[in-house]
Amino acid sequence: MGIKKTALITAGLGGVSYVAYQTIADQLIEKIFIKRQQKRVVETKYLEWLNSCNAIDVKVRSFDGLKLSAYNIHNHDNDRYIIMLHGIYSDKSDMYGRAMEFDKLGYNLLLVDQRGAGDSEGEYCTYGVKESQDLQIWINYLTQKYQDVKICLYGVSMGAAAVMMSTAYKLSENVVCLIEDCGYSSMKEEISHIIKKDYKIYFPYPILRMLEKKMKERFGMSFDDVSPKTCLEENEIPILFIHGEKDSFVPPQMATILYNHNKGSKKYYSVADAGHKEACMDPDYFKNLDRFISTYM
Repeated sequence: MGIKKTALITAGLGGVSYVAYQTIADQLIEKIFIKRQQKRVVETKYLEWLNSCNAIDVKVRSFDGLKLSAYNIHNHDNDRYIIMLHGIYSDKSDMYGRAMEFDKLGYNLLLVDQRGAGDSEGEYCTYGVKESQDLQIWINYLTQKYQDVKICLYGVSMGAAAVMMSTAYKLSENVVCLIEDCGYSSMKEEISHIIKKDYKIYFPYPILRMLEKKMKERFGMSFDDVSPKTCLEENEIPILFIHGEKDSFVPPQMATILYNHNKGSKKYYSVADAGHKEACMDPDYFKNLDRFISTYM
């Protein structure tokens, strides 16, 4: 019998026991943070596109000494760049399809492997805390290499959280706009949603307390460190919020929370019938994004 099933049975016997809470908290640590060894299957058309690109494999050092990796795809004789950040449980290959469409629209690209993913070093992710700091290094890489570069920061899911949280830092003036696709409003709200959805426990606070204690002990971070909505309260860089109305992993009401917290110029693009990370399947997706980015580049 699996651990999750055992925990749920325990939960049904007169309330959730302390042991069951601990079991769920341990599961969540593994589910949320720890690096997964995955072999991703990439469609042939995307590999053929990548092989046809003028792609440079770039390595930089993070603020805490990790070697980070990205592809610099400079296919166009212009100063327009999109830095692309993937979500949790994936790597930059998950962005090839989107990158190919941006390439068709004439944008240069920096496809990043976030820490603990793909060719980048690291054994765990941090839900956007350290990823948002890593993003500063990638911005600096582009601004040093291309003096007049105009940058759009684009992230999906956890990548979207990193983009939004990066606004807590003083970003280069070369960053002219932001796009977040299906990002969460805060880690605490997202984990509460996961506990209710996956474990059918509708009073998640004891588990959240245990989980946060484990986070502090193992990773030196708390829920307060992961709050994109709070970071946006002082943001003045134009931002496009995107969310699928049938997203069950990051519920669409989180996009409304983020939109309402953002201080500056903003737009909201909702996609009916789209689940998590599926908004890009809308035929108008890249047309709408191109219209938004072109306003500022």
